[in-house]
Amino acid sequence: MVVSNLNVEWLGDNPAQVLGSNRVPEERSAATQLQAILADESSGGALLIGRAGSGRRVVFDEAVTGLVSTPPLVHLNGSAYAAAMRHGVLTFLLSQLDDGQLATRHELVHGLANLLCGDGGRAIVTLGSPELIDAESATILAQLAAMRKIWLVPVSERLADLPEDILALYRAGRLSRVTVHCMDVTETRTFLESELGGSISMFATAVLWHLTQSNRDVLRGLVRELVADGKLVLESGCWVMAPGSLRVGPTLTSFGARMMAGLGIDERHLLSALALGGSVTAEELRQSGLSNDLGPLRARGLVSVGEAPAGIVSITAPLLGHLLRNTADDDLREELGATLNRLYPAPRSARLLTEVRAMRDLGNLEALVALVDEFAAEGGFSPDAWRADANRQAAIVKVVVETLCIMGSPEQASRRLSQATAGLAAALRLNPEEARLVRAAQLMRVKSARIAVVEGRPAAVRTLFEEPGQRHPGQPQNPERGASIQGVPAQAADGTVWASEALYFKALAVQAEAWSMTSRHPESLDIVRRLLVDIGGLQVTGVLDQIMSATECAEIECTLLRVQLLSGEWRAAADTATRLAAGHYPDIRSIAYGEFVLGLLRGFAGEADAALGALLPTLKQLAITGESAELSAVEAASAYCLADHDRGPEAIDLLLQNPSSTDRELPLNFFSWSAEVFASLAVSRLDTPKAATSRLVALADRARRGERTVLEMNSLAMAMRLGRTDVAARLQTVCESSPVPRTRGFLLLAQGTVEADPVMMADGLEQLASHGQTVYADEDGNVLVAALGHRDRRRVFAAVAQARRRGANESESAGTTARNAEPRPAWLDQLTKREAQVAQRVISGMTNTAIARMSGVSVRTVEGHLYQVYSKLQVRNRQELTALDRASRRAVEVK
Repeated sequence: MVVSNLNVEWLGDNPAQVLGSNRVPEERSAATQLQAILADESSGGALLIGRAGSGRRVVFDEAVTGLVSTPPLVHLNGSAYAAAMRHGVLTFLLSQLDDGQLATRHELVHGLANLLCGDGGRAIVTLGSPELIDAESATILAQLAAMRKIWLVPVSERLADLPEDILALYRAGRLSRVTVHCMDVTETRTFLESELGGSISMFATAVLWHLTQSNRDVLRGLVRELVADGKLVLESGCWVMAPGSLRVGPTLTSFGARMMAGLGIDERHLLSALALGGSVTAEELRQSGLSNDLGPLRARGLVSVGEAPAGIVSITAPLLGHLLRNTADDDLREELGATLNRLYPAPRSARLLTEVRAMRDLGNLEALVALVDEFAAEGGFSPDAWRADANRQAAIVKVVVETLCIMGSPEQASRRLSQATAGLAAALRLNPEEARLVRAAQLMRVKSARIAVVEGRPAAVRTLFEEPGQRHPGQPQNPERGASIQGVPAQAADGTVWASEALYFKALAVQAEAWSMTSRHPESLDIVRRLLVDIGGLQVTGVLDQIMSATECAEIECTLLRVQLLSGEWRAAADTATRLAAGHYPDIRSIAYGEFVLGLLRGFAGEADAALGALLPTLKQLAITGESAELSAVEAASAYCLADHDRGPEAIDLLLQNPSSTDRELPLNFFSWSAEVFASLAVSRLDTPKAATSRLVALADRARRGERTVLEMNSLAMAMRLGRTDVAARLQTVCESSPVPRTRGFLLLAQGTVEADPVMMADGLEQLASHGQTVYADEDGNVLVAALGHRDRRRVFAAVAQARRRGANESESAGTTARNAEPRPAWLDQLTKREAQVAQRVISGMTNTAIARMSGVSVRTVEGHLYQVYSKLQVRNRQELTALDRASRRAVEVK
């Protein structure tokens, strides 16, 4: 039988709906599900639901290919033309019927049934763009499916796009739902490597995943154009993202045309304004008088509106923003000028912020810094500019400061911060109570503290939680240069209220990192635990997006990751890095950062193959984008892994590019320490262990001078591993006098070495391996393991194998862990979001005063929320609320 050859437009008519969590459930068997439905004679078909470019066509083709016998296929597609005429989508099929079969609805349906159920049996009828078909066609197709004359497969992005009769068929259980999920960042990398025929850096992957929201069709075209333009370049067998802007080619043009088709002039103006000036709050949109144009854009999925109270309005597809910024001609820009002036308090600052964020995402770092410098030279950070739009001014400074730190220039970051915030200080003197200025000042203090940490001055960060003029007992008369901004009042000193919870979390994270660089590891790890519990509670209660963005969450978690590394919590750090690299937060930098840290930890674990798989692409990417902050660690770790693979010449080349961190006087942090350790291990393999151990002991001396207790212990243990067992007594002394948690492994190792007790040494190595520090228990070139007896050696190797299996299992399940929400107790559903937030904090042990300070509300307001919680849940006090939570969570886990 000849059937219609009309092709389904698998992109659909609404390709804009590509923003979201990109979260993929554990099962990836959409094709298997669809195949089972199409093999079931009692089934009416299936709804194939998925975003544009999610691979719906691949799923359908795989399902049909797997059938025992392939039934006839009919592909129908809705369109504006088909929707405007009766039986429009069925025109081709109806042309094959006799006129007598078209007299009545009954005859028409039976005529189509006979046509579609010929000798080949029931046909599979796919229906693309179902929202663009007329009601009568939808009724006829639904009737044929209900009669089991066809398997109907509507292909859509969401249920709301389905015609009423087909939706009714689904609700009656006659059509099953098969969801096709978008690729996560790991799957996107696999897809890109297949398209490109080689490996690709995680940063380049994250950029493309973010821009296209993993739309396969857009990815294919965009990748080809980026390669042709030299934006995506091949460096020593690895594809990396080169600096520069995106050129508008056919793929971008086609993508934009599909997304904006049918929009009115006013709607296009608003969309272009959002592309040029960036996100706005719902209140700013209302005050501008442009909120009436929001509805159609939101209905088309072109913009998203966040949760109250801010209600951030932004363009959903980053690629569309790039297109609109690059294609607005001069005439349109003039017309947009009035719209921008109505929408933004300071249009110039808004446009600059949007541009520098886009440049950061694309790795165009040097151009970003130059653009902000030009803005500053033209008076962009004057007191008047700060008063006009303090939030966006502060965001611009934040971006350039972070960029300079990434480029390895914290001193330049500090200088630009001071210059930019001079105008803020002047504005605050005139308006000391202005909330936006206070918030900006607090953010600048946090950024200044972060610079102090990068420069290796942790003592300066204490001014985040005390008045700069306050002097604690024992503090010298001329202390280290403080991290507070010169001339800006200390609005967030100890005991005062931070302007927002997000700022408070950021400040705590930086404080934790500063403490982890000293001997205050217990306090720093306590902050890590508090922050993770509180952020997790906010996620469970559904209010996290009201408090901070995904980018802010990623920034905080990257800081906490550095704390875990410096505190020796390598197993916990590996879990955090795995979660970040898997795209737990849709943030380009945090994804690439997680991959980089995983590469280092795999190198320390002796997994050279896996480490090189992460490190070499990272090395090529960092070199081309000019990011030098962590480059030395990547070079040294790569050199060690290459030496382990007997690739000596390549390892030597990298070592020659990587002089000692002591010679370069780099601040001592986990990454500079890692660079020196990996370089020493590589030297041990390529030259002599003696030269390597001398470097490690010198590194331990430097760590001691800087009060980096954990780094000193690790340096001494690493020297012992290579044969310097004479430093065991020193390691024992450091462990016995250290307040650092989890030093028992090092202590047992040192004490066993001093007392020549192999059983005690094995106990120490076993404990270190359980914390993820398998480098000390690995057999290869390890003097410590060589000193063990056969039985003890087997025990240590079993601990190493168990640690590696655990790491492999956690890595495989990272996507699922990162994507699935935590169990939600049933009692939360009875509360409002704010009541649930207060209840979670009460359960965590916080007082009403502490909750009020963190939330920025009065104690009376907290008491009011808590009264509502007790009333709704029928509990009398905190103890009963906690007991209810425990019981509810146990019930969730049992299910």
